Amino acid sequence: MWTILISLSIGILIGYFFNLSDKQKSYNGRIQQIGVIFLLFCMGASAGGNKSIMVNLKNIGKISLTFALLTSICSIILVFFVTSYFMRGGEE
Repeated sequence: MWTILISLSIGILIGYFFNLSDKQKSYNGRIQQIGVIFLLFCMGASAGGNKSIMVNLKNIGKISLTFALLTSICSIILVFFVTSYFMRGGEE
């Protein structure tokens, strides 16, 4: 946990204090993409090796889908009401 927080903090400090060129930003983006792919691979291997996850995969999928749908629907409703409240003043 501390390794992640320290790495993140170092990255923030480097990005804040040093101006990276476009070539360096492109290189950094590729490293990040490789890191994310490696992370997803490790998570998949870990989940595949866990028998309880494999047994409950159907239930986990249903819960995940329900959570994603409810979050999206509630976000859309909230944005609708907030924008209709703030945009109401411009209509005359």
